[in-house]
Amino acid sequence: MALEALAEFILRPILEIAFHVAGYMTGYIVVPLLTLGRVFVEPDKKGLGNFRKGNRFMRRPDGTLVMEAELGALCGIVFWAVLAGLFLAFQYLIP
Repeated sequence: MALEALAEFILRPILEIAFHVAGYMTGYIVVPLLTLGRVFVEPDKKGLGNFRKGNRFMRRPDGTLVMEAELGALCGIVFWAVLAGLFLAFQYLIP
């Protein structure tokens, strides 16, 4: 029991940081590619900061959209999950 609590106390923050960084970096690259440059991910936590409460996007003066960093990280994680699913499908389901 104590070992589980210690592992959760140590491993959980490390895994959360790793998932967030990997997801953010992937989202930062993949979102503009998939949207053909119409949507970008916010540069960093202190980047723009002009998002209204409840909004996940902000429009720039040139017409492009900027996505919040957290949503960009989620898009990156979903991208990796889809790739893993496709890999497993082609590996095991298709002969």
